[in-house]
Amino acid sequence: MKRAEYQGSTLIGYLVIGVVAARTLVFYWETPNRVIAITLLGIFTLSYSLESWLSNRSQMRLYFPLQTLLVIVLSNLRPFQDFQSLLYVPLGIQALRAFSRRAALTWLAVYAALVAITEILGLGLADGLAFLLLYLAVSAFLVSYDLLYARTQADEAESQRLLADLQSAHAKLQDYAAQAEELAAARERNRLARELHDSVSQTIFSITLTSQSARLLLERDPARVPEQIDRLQTMTEEALSQLRSLIAQLRPPQNP
Repeated sequence: MKRAEYQGSTLIGYLVIGVVAARTLVFYWETPNRVIAITLLGIFTLSYSLESWLSNRSQMRLYFPLQTLLVIVLSNLRPFQDFQSLLYVPLGIQALRAFSRRAALTWLAVYAALVAITEILGLGLADGLAFLLLYLAVSAFLVSYDLLYARTQADEAESQRLLADLQSAHAKLQDYAAQAEELAAARERNRLARELHDSVSQTIFSITLTSQSARLLLERDPARVPEQIDRLQTMTEEALSQLRSLIAQLRPPQNP
């Protein structure tokens, strides 16, 4: 997560380092300070690439002074060139990511002061101040771009989180709907069971009693047997009608 968070500023830093490295190789290749310039720039680049892996505040407090010292030495090599001071730009962006706003602004102020001192001593007052203004303009542009990139990344991460939450909520709603459907089916089964017990079972019990009565009357009073048979027929039709009604309720609804 931390590597993704630093991706925008890292790309900006590598762009600035690439520009400075190209000019350093071209300018110092024929000078005695060629090895020193290349070595210092290589150490700076390697440390810069490892910055996102630093895990605690004490390491960060050691990282920035060491990187700042490397830039100071590079920017004061002779013959003097103004472009090494641009290496303060990626350091300033990293400080904005690594520290609180107050601490980061302190580092930015230190870098601006170092650029001013280095350029004025190397180029003179007028040219040094002109370069300082250019440095501040470039820094403001790159920092604004980095902040915009970070905001975009944060918005994208928030959108992904909201999408995941919505998907999780949708899955839960589907589970709730399935549970509600099962509960409704169980309630319907219980209702039908009660109706079966309250109506059909009682009717069948009455049919049983009537048939027993008809058997007894067949021996004692045969003239009343037809009356009992009529009652049996009526109750049987009622029971059949109730069973048909319950079976109709159990059938799934027909799609239109």
